[in-house]
Amino acid sequence: MTIETYHDICSYLRKLIEGSQWESKVYTVGGCCRDLVMALPINDIDLAVNAPNGGIEFAEWLYEKGLTSDKPIEFHKYGTARLHLKEFDDEELEIVQTRKEKYTDRTSRNPAIAFGSVDDDCMRRDLTINALYYDISNDKLLDVCGRSISDIRDKIIRTPTDPNVTFDDDPVRILRTIRFATRFGWEIEKSTFDAMCRHCSRLDIIKPERMQTEFEKILIGPTPSRALDLLRHTGAMAYIIPELCETFNMRQASFHFGSVWEHSISVVDKVAPTPLLRISALLHDIGKISSRFVKPDGTICFPRHPKRATPIIIRILSRLSYRMSFIKHVLFLCNNHEVAKHCGSNAEGMTDADLRELLFFCRTRQRFENLMSIIDADNRSYAPDHCMPQQAKNILSRTNTMIENGEDMFSYVLPIKQAKIAKIKQIKNNKKASEAYKKYLMSLVFAKPDITNEELIKNLKLYQLE
Repeated sequence: MTIETYHDICSYLRKLIEGSQWESKVYTVGGCCRDLVMALPINDIDLAVNAPNGGIEFAEWLYEKGLTSDKPIEFHKYGTARLHLKEFDDEELEIVQTRKEKYTDRTSRNPAIAFGSVDDDCMRRDLTINALYYDISNDKLLDVCGRSISDIRDKIIRTPTDPNVTFDDDPVRILRTIRFATRFGWEIEKSTFDAMCRHCSRLDIIKPERMQTEFEKILIGPTPSRALDLLRHTGAMAYIIPELCETFNMRQASFHFGSVWEHSISVVDKVAPTPLLRISALLHDIGKISSRFVKPDGTICFPRHPKRATPIIIRILSRLSYRMSFIKHVLFLCNNHEVAKHCGSNAEGMTDADLRELLFFCRTRQRFENLMSIIDADNRSYAPDHCMPQQAKNILSRTNTMIENGEDMFSYVLPIKQAKIAKIKQIKNNKKASEAYKKYLMSLVFAKPDITNEELIKNLKLYQLE
């Protein structure tokens, strides 16, 4: 949403509520006010209505006047409603009463909610920068806690009230604080940071689905390595992915840069901001925690660590309630991030046949490009003398040429079926031998993609398994 659209919606509402029971009671609040002050694009508009049950009743008032696109969606437990105005149908408004909260159940972050003043509403918010209010009727920005504007100016992240209470009441705010600090590149005020560390154990009450959502938001931010280090230093990572704690100080061979943790978060920084790539980058070396081996000469190695990551990744992502289809995508990228490791810094050791086999193995161009992204980020996160910044680029360039020439193997289907292979080689009911012959035929296709069926059959008749 543009700032102009935001102003248009506010002007529309101002005229609408003039002279009604809602005049001087409707405010925009939170992120939209913050982004307005920072001259950033506005994602959405939240309205707070200073009246008991004001969120739902104001939404119903708009609906009864025929001003909404559809009937508002109402959440009576929280006194919240969502709707679209006909005049601005592309923009969703969330409307809630100003409220105060009381946390009574230590095993839940869901408080008892009651109507409260604007001051009460401000003090329950997570951060000062998210506690600004715009009085629509009086065209006035309100800094209720008295520090929101100055904290935005000074680039400080802090809570509007005692941070010990803020984070003890709702530990999700610890994750939100890290997200905003790294999104804007601002510093977390010391007492706020100390309280985050003090109360991070409260994260164990967070439901897995919510933990997944908040963790993803952190990961896809502009500086994920800083966010991840903040999760480490607050102690929060122990409640999100405790397995990663073993990598913090895990030394590697000399050709690596830093510890396993330092290398991993460097890889995260170098991939596109999607949950799949960022999570795969973070976990690509998680198998090292179960495969680390020190040779008699002191050399550190991690034999078969890409494959040994499988049960660890399944455990981590299942615990965070990821769908199995997503987990399988992550496994594919992590299990295969070293497929080009020994092909040379320019991929000169990867033949065209090898490349076609890799494309066939990936099956889709998107999956291949995701794998190349992980490989490239990994290659560029080694010690300076051991980085391979050109390898993935060259593989991608050669792949593009193959695609242009119609020689890629993403959707290739071997024209000779299993039954025919069994008949030609007289190996009925011998699945292992049949698969071996199929593998041989595929090797011929990888070497010569325009090979004919007749040539394949001729070679198959002559070929014998060892």
